[in-house]
Amino acid sequence: MLHYMVYTLPELSLFFGLLHLCLLYLLSYDAAKVYARTARFWLLASLFCSILLYDKTFSPMFFENNAYTLLFKLLAGFFAYIMLGLSAMWFGAENRTGCRYYVLILCALIGSNLLLASSNLLATLFCYGLLIYINYRLLAISYEKLPSEAPTRYMGLSGVVVLLFAAGYGYLHYRLDGDVEYGVLREAFAENKDSFRLYMAAVAVVVPVMYSLGLAPFHITAEDKVGKGILPVSHYFALFLPVVLWGTLIKMDTALLAPYQNEFAPVYAGFALLSVIFGAMGANSRINLHRIFAYSSMYHFGIVLLLLSFFKLETDFAAFVYLFVCLLSLNGSYLVFYSLKSRGEYLASVTSLSGLAETHPYTTGALLVSLFSLIGLPPLAVFMGQFDCISILLRNGYFISLGIVLFFLLVLAKAYLDIMKTAYFEKKVKIFDTENRAVPLYTVFCISCIVLAAFNPGNLLQILKDMFYVVSL
Repeated sequence: MLHYMVYTLPELSLFFGLLHLCLLYLLSYDAAKVYARTARFWLLASLFCSILLYDKTFSPMFFENNAYTLLFKLLAGFFAYIMLGLSAMWFGAENRTGCRYYVLILCALIGSNLLLASSNLLATLFCYGLLIYINYRLLAISYEKLPSEAPTRYMGLSGVVVLLFAAGYGYLHYRLDGDVEYGVLREAFAENKDSFRLYMAAVAVVVPVMYSLGLAPFHITAEDKVGKGILPVSHYFALFLPVVLWGTLIKMDTALLAPYQNEFAPVYAGFALLSVIFGAMGANSRINLHRIFAYSSMYHFGIVLLLLSFFKLETDFAAFVYLFVCLLSLNGSYLVFYSLKSRGEYLASVTSLSGLAETHPYTTGALLVSLFSLIGLPPLAVFMGQFDCISILLRNGYFISLGIVLFFLLVLAKAYLDIMKTAYFEKKVKIFDTENRAVPLYTVFCISCIVLAAFNPGNLLQILKDMFYVVSL
């Protein structure tokens, strides 16, 4: 019994962080940096425990930890650590402590740890519903000063999706007499492939995850989440949450939905190409930087889903590599956003970048590297992922899909080039505030990662591959 309590240390560390934050609030600490440092300390403690206990779980009936889950926990923790540190600057500039934000982020970390480790559909449903509620509360924080219908709209649509998930779970629970472990469900799907009801139950389980990722045609609230939230919340939805959801979807595809790969493959491919098209066109039709990058993410996520449509482990890993380098490059852009301030106000429109290169040449250079990486310019990180994607599509004869991907990459590149043109060649219209010292340090680190990732230092890709392939065992 005692050893099971020890196995809860990764989640227990985060829970202690919640208590610590509440204690600081009761003691009336009013510095956002104090709350950020506290949250990051307990995050590091949780990651350390996760590494030590990477293959242990406190409830083998519902959860299973291994190298695959550790990989996604570390990646999510990496982005969360940066996000927590930079968010303190935003809350400090707004004269807010951000305590509620940090509490919700630690709750999201607990929920994400459990969601990635879940091996039982009931646990997956519970953790997914928990994250939906946390997301709603985060959006509510975004609009404390400016009330909006976005949080309510998000919760209403997400509630319908959760009910869909619950309906699929309910039927599977009834059909299999309550035994809804992934392995048992996979065997049931394989033995009853002609059952339309089982197939629809499988669809009901996977659709919520695709909806939360903002993939077309389930991108109804994607712009609300990333485009209308305050910067720390937008950062969370753009980087941390996709890591967790893609890790969950890949695991579900491999451990649960593989028997339906012939049925799901064309659906995945169709939704992927829709995401590529809508993402590229949407990025060109927006002037808010956060919304531009929300649609940009839809394009890149479409490519990830297109690679997953092959239902092969090697293409799944190629999808993971592409996801990793894209999020790394996108994080570089978000770091630049924390530098865009004028008279204490954070800027988010493309026109506000006018003349940025005159006063912030290094920040503009970092933005340039991030955008070139997202375009796929060699030798930057995303080029490596795009090269793998093109090779896979060519080998499998997906010439039409490849043509769509490349054509709309050019369309997406236009949106990026407009941002660069504004920053370098337009006349300055804003007086930019002095940068916080922490932002350039984070930015240099992230840009270095973007550049170095393409050179595979220390055989990094092989290490990631060994961890990733555990998902098939």
